[in-house]
Amino acid sequence: MLKQQQAEGDLIKVYGRMIAIGVLLLILATLGFRHLNSIPSMTGKSLALEHNRLLNITAMIKSQWLSTGRPKQLLLNWKSMAPDVLTNSQAEEYEVSQAESLNMAPLQAKDEFDTQLVATGNWISLSNKGWPVINSLDVMGCERLWYQLLATQLNDIAVSYDADTHVCRYLAEDSTSISYQFSTGRILFFQGDSTKG
Repeated sequence: MLKQQQAEGDLIKVYGRMIAIGVLLLILATLGFRHLNSIPSMTGKSLALEHNRLLNITAMIKSQWLSTGRPKQLLLNWKSMAPDVLTNSQAEEYEVSQAESLNMAPLQAKDEFDTQLVATGNWISLSNKGWPVINSLDVMGCERLWYQLLATQLNDIAVSYDADTHVCRYLAEDSTSISYQFSTGRILFFQGDSTKG
C-alpha cells in the first residue's frame, strides 16, 4: 500500500510539472506573438518621428533658401552622416600618415549613398519655390532625396514614385506612410492600421 501511495505521489508530481511547463510555454508563446506583432508598429512609429524631422528640415531648407538669395542648389552639411569619411579636398590636406592616425581614409563610405554624398558634397537641388526636389524622376531619386535630407537608411520602408503627381511615397509595413510632393513642398503623414498582424 505504501508503494502504491508513493507511486501515485510521484505521478501527481509529474502531472504538476507537465501542467507548469505547459502554462509557461503558453505564456511565452503569447509574449512572443505580441512582440512579433509590435514590430511593424515600431516601424510606423519610427516613420512618425522621421515625418517630424522631415518637416523641420524642409522648413530650415526653405528658410536658408530665402536668406541666401533663392539659389538653385544648397549644400546640406551633415557632419554626423559619415564621420569616418574624408572628402577628396580633406584627403589632400592631410598626409596619408595623419589620416591613418585619425583612423580616417579617403572616401571609405559605408554604402553607395555615403559615397555619392561625400563625393558631391551633398548638394541638394531646389524647386523655384525653394523645396527640395529629386535629381532623377524615379524611385532611386526618392531614395536619394530621403538620404540627403534625413541621413538615414530606408530599412523596412518601401519607396514609390508617382510621375503624374510628382510624389515620393515612403511606406512602412503597417501601412504608415509619408508622401512628399516636391513641386509644392507638401508632406503628408498617414497613420497605418495598427490592428494588422
